[in-house]
Amino acid sequence: MQMLDQFHSDPANWKLGFIYFCRADPRILVPKRIRGLGWTINLARPMAIPCVILVIGAVWGALEFIRFLGVSAESRFLVKLLLAFGIIAACYYLAHRQPKHDPTDSRPAEPPR
Repeated sequence: MQMLDQFHSDPANWKLGFIYFCRADPRILVPKRIRGLGWTINLARPMAIPCVILVIGAVWGALEFIRFLGVSAESRFLVKLLLAFGIIAACYYLAHRQPKHDPTDSRPAEPPR
């Protein structure tokens, strides 16, 4: 985790001050430069853009599906609220999870117990 914090605090990894680009950081989602204001995407990861497109497509599909079903405005609001909380929870989990093995560490990963 210390290495990830070093990547995050290195100004060379922040392009234009707000675009995070770090090939050594294994995370797709990282906390914004000012922590506590949300998350941003590590554009150096090859799966970053497809993940964003997948999330946008899933949200759009869910909203279109409930509109197709003709549910009430209150139910649509509840679904939108649940989608927002789900996205926030997923971003928090992905931005704070520990990698199984630090890519900059030369020691082999410990076997699971």
